[in-house]
Amino acid sequence: MDVFRYLAPESVEETLQLLDEGAGGVKVLAGGTDLLVQMKERGLRPGLVLDVAGLHELRGIRMEGKYVWIGPLTTHWDLAHSALIREHGLALAQGASKVGSPQIRHRGTIGGNIANASPAADTVPPLVVLEAEVELRSLNGSHWLPVESLMEGPSRTALRPKELITGVRFPHRAPGSRSQYEKFGSRQALSIAVASVAVAAVQEKGRFARVRIALGSVSPTVVRATRVEEILTGEALGEDLIAQATASVAQQCRPIDDVRGSAWYRCQLVEALLARILLCWGEEWMAG
Repeated sequence: MDVFRYLAPESVEETLQLLDEGAGGVKVLAGGTDLLVQMKERGLRPGLVLDVAGLHELRGIRMEGKYVWIGPLTTHWDLAHSALIREHGLALAQGASKVGSPQIRHRGTIGGNIANASPAADTVPPLVVLEAEVELRSLNGSHWLPVESLMEGPSRTALRPKELITGVRFPHRAPGSRSQYEKFGSRQALSIAVASVAVAAVQEKGRFARVRIALGSVSPTVVRATRVEEILTGEALGEDLIAQATASVAQQCRPIDDVRGSAWYRCQLVEALLARILLCWGEEWMAG
């Protein structure tokens, strides 16, 4: 039988102290939907598990100045049903609503989804296009880092062993801005994304003033489609522009062949998912 220590710290400061003492042998347990699977089925053997689920100061959604602040222990269910998130970051609410099953959405947390660093994570592409940042705290202080910069590879982040995610934030919705997330999986629930696309944009006088596009499950990390962003910026949305953008997006993928889909199939999917978002927006822009 594998033996490990289990502690449930009562404060963030106590958690940071234990992380500092245990360094690389410590794993943080939030919702447990990823960590427990890794321990049971993938041979992960931590020396110490810190259960932070009781740290209520790390939960919640609120406005803080020009940002929407999210506690890292906030569940996917709460994100999906938050009026504040749906108003200022609809893509994030949509992504959270597609995570796993209702049971997983009630347990899984946004902090855990970020720290797990899966290229197929449903909340990460929305966070990237919303220009979200994470607060990383240790006994030596704290700093904010863009979610986009945090991801270094599958299951690898810039989060150091003595650091804890203590906050997530993104700028509030600007006038004329919108966002959307689309995912394709092999079934309706409990499905890992075969490919996903998130888009956030600001519209001014019928044209894209700013646009950010992130692709999931088609590269070692969630990746920005910067070439497509350049194609769309400053242009009015129409059929020719949509065709040009979708033809370019697959060129920014580096997918693999696996049991969920071939590399070719994933490239076709990101084209279709981006087209779905842009066609939907085009109809609404013309109607508006």
